Amino acid sequence: MRIEVVAFVLSGGAGQRLMPLTKDRAKPAVPFGGSYRVIDFVLSNLIHSRVRKIYVLTQYESRSLEKHVFEGWTPIFGTGRYNFIRTLPPKLGSESGWYLGTADAINQNKSYAWNEKPDIIDIFSSDHIYIMDISLMNDYHLDNQADLTISALPVKCEFAAKKYGVLVINKKWQLIDFEEKPEKPTPIPGNEQYCLASMGNYAFNLQVLIEELVIDEHKKTVKNKNLILEDPKHYSSHDFGFDVIPAMLKRGRNIYVYNFNDNFIPGAGKNEKPYWRDIGSIDEFYEANMDLLGQNPSINLFNDRWEIFTRVASIRSARVNGNSKFHNSIIANGCVISNCNIENSILSYDIFVEEKTKICNSFLMGNNYIGKNVSIRNAIIDTGIYVPDNTVIGYDRKDDLRRGLTISKKGITIIPRKFRF
Repeated sequence: MRIEVVAFVLSGGAGQRLMPLTKDRAKPAVPFGGSYRVIDFVLSNLIHSRVRKIYVLTQYESRSLEKHVFEGWTPIFGTGRYNFIRTLPPKLGSESGWYLGTADAINQNKSYAWNEKPDIIDIFSSDHIYIMDISLMNDYHLDNQADLTISALPVKCEFAAKKYGVLVINKKWQLIDFEEKPEKPTPIPGNEQYCLASMGNYAFNLQVLIEELVIDEHKKTVKNKNLILEDPKHYSSHDFGFDVIPAMLKRGRNIYVYNFNDNFIPGAGKNEKPYWRDIGSIDEFYEANMDLLGQNPSINLFNDRWEIFTRVASIRSARVNGNSKFHNSIIANGCVISNCNIENSILSYDIFVEEKTKICNSFLMGNNYIGKNVSIRNAIIDTGIYVPDNTVIGYDRKDDLRRGLTISKKGITIIPRKFRF
């Protein structure tokens, strides 16, 4: 069946828990995996899923994100009527000019959706790492004649507790309740160990979406969630998960939940499982990068039928000099490695590593110079950092703290942009 789909990609989050990596860039613009930015994953999923009309809603520190989309993605989509990608900054909103919430962001731009008259409006977040054939979710949405379909990942109840929004369903996988980071999540019918964590990805019926946005728009804007819970008819924070979806449930809208574990990617191996990861914290972001390493990585970047596209930051080849040693690592374009040891690490574009240096269990984001006899362990080094000869990072917690560096709960040392040793 030929269907028309318009996608809105929410890309305005500040990513507070990823500080200092998001101090002067939007979370979707954070480098990932050597050659990519976080937003590349949702955009690649959309283009492979035959969704070719895309609006990227920007907000916080959007300059580098807008540049990445313009230089890397506009050439792929073009600027025509039937294939395009466009960035949409806030227009109205609060006194600061910002979007008030996820629903307000779509509401301010709903005319773009209405003018296209699509069969489905996809609203997807751009701050997660995942591989997904979105067309399968859209087919599921149409098959069930749903007003709204929400993608969800089955996770163990103890893992989701106090961490994820949980979707409560009946045996037909219709949504009957939404729990906001509950202490005791309601399990899936017939499976007491697992519950459904919302992935924050939605497929809407156009008419229903417009109606719900208009209803939500006329509510008074407040940040006090207790006040909203007491009187949801009159107050709203203009968020889909907290405000719009619960209101839709009360009105009896037909809402279905799509099981992400049923998603299949062309070219995937027999034992390859669907991959989705929240990168809301430094540790989760670090672990998602480490998931790319090893002989059988959790996320497959070498599927030639589902490539992850990006803006190429360097066109130079990588070069290895002398007796350098590598183990379970990714080396991107433009790197020059001289007589050093790289283990379980990711080196992004244009990184120079001098002799007798050892880098272990680390992610270097690009355009770095690493001097001679340097030791780096369990670290994330942001772009543009110069590390002098004989520097030690990640071995002495007190020394790293004395430098004013951030160390995550699991002991990952962060070297932020513009840091000087």
